[in-house]
Amino acid sequence: MEDKNILNYLEDVLTNMPTGWLGTTTHRLDIYNEKLAKTEFLEQFDTLFNDNNSKSSSLNNLPTAYDYIRLGHPLSCILEWGIAKVNNLKSENIISFSSQTIPILAVLRKNSIDKKKHPNRLYR
Repeated sequence: MEDKNILNYLEDVLTNMPTGWLGTTTHRLDIYNEKLAKTEFLEQFDTLFNDNNSKSSSLNNLPTAYDYIRLGHPLSCILEWGIAKVNNLKSENIISFSSQTIPILAVLRKNSIDKKKHPNRLYR
C-alpha cells in the first residue's frame, strides 16, 4: 500500500508542480544553501509527502535542489526520491554526486522535449 501512496503522491506532484520546474536548469539559486545542498530539498519534500501536501505553492517554496551534476533540477531529484522510497533506500543517498541514472534520463528527457526519435540501438 505504501508504494501506491508514493506513486499517487508523485502523480499529484507532477500535476501540481510549479510552472518553472519544467524548463528550469538551475533551481532557485537565490535560496541556495551550499552546506545543505544535498539534503535540504529532499528533507522538506519528504515532509510534504508525510503531510500529503502536493500544493503548487508548497512545492514552489522548497529550497534549491542544486547538487552540482544535475544543476538542481527538482524533477530529477524527485524521481530519485521516488525510486528510493519504493526500494527502501536511504534518502540521504538519493541526491548524489555519483548518480548513475540521471545522466541517461537527462538525455532521454531532452530528446523527448525536442521530439527526437530514439535510435533502436545505442551502439552501431
